[in-house]
Amino acid sequence: MAEPRHWHLVMYDVTEDARLRRVHKLLRGWGKPMQYSVFRVRCTAREIERLRFEVTGLLGAEDRLTMVRLCAGCASRVSVRGAPLSPLEVDTPPFRII
Repeated sequence: MAEPRHWHLVMYDVTEDARLRRVHKLLRGWGKPMQYSVFRVRCTAREIERLRFEVTGLLGAEDRLTMVRLCAGCASRVSVRGAPLSPLEVDTPPFRII
């Protein structure tokens, strides 16, 4: 049986520009940006731990990473104003492994 995927909000605060760009580039491979330092990703528990490990490896001691798992009800109530995003329930992953 496949491991369930859940939506997560991944937020970061990086103080140095080069590290900031590396973290942003890494996260673009995992999900879609909602704002420059806020991403939404749909991952299994194993994948989110891998992502946490990869991002943490790029951070400095003064940087910060926050990851929040959204339940299905919370994901359906996410409200975004301004430029539209596709709904969280029907969003597709940014890449597929064939």
